[in-house]
Amino acid sequence: MIGIGDGLKTRLRTIQGLRVFATKELPDQINQFPSALILPGETAYVTTLSSDNADYNFRVILVFSRADSPSTASKMLPYIATEGSKSVVEAIHGDVTLDGNAQTCKVIRNMGIGALSWGGHTYMSTEFLVQVWAD
Repeated sequence: MIGIGDGLKTRLRTIQGLRVFATKELPDQINQFPSALILPGETAYVTTLSSDNADYNFRVILVFSRADSPSTASKMLPYIATEGSKSVVEAIHGDVTLDGNAQTCKVIRNMGIGALSWGGHTYMSTEFLVQVWAD
């Protein structure tokens, strides 16, 4: 699962100016914006007739500013878009094997614009759910 997080980091680092933290390197405080936090999500360990694949879900949370800055919402829109140089969807779908760490993956949904409490501070954020299939 760590390799998948590293693969997501590699893909998200293709977005210029985005600071990315994989699961094993999450910061206590967020001081640079925008930043992406890669967290494991709900995971279903499944076995089918001919496969021992695991179906993993990862949360990719983009953090943009302290929550007292409502004008930040407009800055978030290019990251939520399905295409473009800042699109999280396009970055991840650019290599669905996540640098060889998965069989395939897809961005399932964006949870909209909201707030994240992290390290005693509240930030404007948006969250993506990424489904990953791996051996």
